[in-house]
Amino acid sequence: MRSSWRVEGTDGCSIFGLGWDRVPCQALGPPALCPPPSAHVTMAVGPRKPRMNKNTPTVTVKSAYHALDAAGFPKSFVSRLLPDWWDNALFKTSSGAIEFASILKQRLGVDVRFAENGELEVLATDGRARYKKRATTQNRELQACSTLGVALGKLALFCMPVVKPNLPKDPAQAVGQVRALSKSNAITFASLLDFCWSQGVPVLFLKDLPRGSKRIAGMALQTERRPVIVLGFQSSQNARQLFILAHELAHICLGHVEKNEALIDECIDAITDSIEGETSGPSDDEERQADVFALALLRNGADNLPLGKGRFFSPAELAAEAVRMGQRLQVDPGHIILTYARDYNDWLMANQALGYFPDQSNAVALIKQRFISNCNVNNLSDDNRNYLLSMQGF
Repeated sequence: MRSSWRVEGTDGCSIFGLGWDRVPCQALGPPALCPPPSAHVTMAVGPRKPRMNKNTPTVTVKSAYHALDAAGFPKSFVSRLLPDWWDNALFKTSSGAIEFASILKQRLGVDVRFAENGELEVLATDGRARYKKRATTQNRELQACSTLGVALGKLALFCMPVVKPNLPKDPAQAVGQVRALSKSNAITFASLLDFCWSQGVPVLFLKDLPRGSKRIAGMALQTERRPVIVLGFQSSQNARQLFILAHELAHICLGHVEKNEALIDECIDAITDSIEGETSGPSDDEERQADVFALALLRNGADNLPLGKGRFFSPAELAAEAVRMGQRLQVDPGHIILTYARDYNDWLMANQALGYFPDQSNAVALIKQRFISNCNVNNLSDDNRNYLLSMQGF
């Protein structure tokens, strides 16, 4: 008997199909679970229909990749993400086509279905995504970042114990919690990373993207009420990544991200000179609130930093003053330098001043170190472990 089938997990996402008798256990949920307790299969049995024969349309390699390309995932990108054992000849079998759908679900974060004629159709990829973006950017240009970030987040959470976060809405309380954990006064990128992981909030780095996709600064998401932060800004400067991390953490602390929702920040103009002058400030209340929370967290509760001296004459002078002010105010010197760059639109001086701090340019290495220390990737299959690492550039 022919039937329609649907594989559903607790995240509300499903893989749909038509015309096959069996669903391989790999299609049922996270890798290394067969099936997971949270997944169930709904079988809707229909009238008897002929089985697939030589006259029945089947999924073709060309049509499958064409559908994915139209959704923002070109064949060259998808091919890199497929397991080493994958062979496009598997499209000729119904079980192979279903396995392909399962891989797309896990690695691209997209749901697909197979139409009556056998064609692969990509369903809406970002139903619960909200974009904070430039006016000139279209949502579709950020969809790849959104779905990939969610997919990475789910895999990472699968490798971690469930921890109930204790995240305050008051930045002053957050300062106290971070300091208690790090035993240091200033909130640094390393100490804020450690705080997030201690609260069960993985911090991931999205490195690999399809061509044509716009990059993001960061995103905050929740899957089954478990928060995740994804950093997408391509910089190794700790000070820049610090503000993004604080901003995304603020979205979570302030309740801006609901269950199974993703909030994507394309740009955070407080940390990058490349978009200087494109925006006049945060575009909505949530962004303003997240900025206020982040600045209070990083500045030890101060509304402003007393940069009353005006412009500095050399990067060395700026770096020295940042150290003195940082010790006095208990603020990370890198954040002070970026604040000067923003206030005086002097990003060249700031970048040169940051060069005087060897420990201010290892942000990506710190993200990787904390990820390896806190995420038990051995819970994944070899293929999915390699995928989770390679997508982050690790």
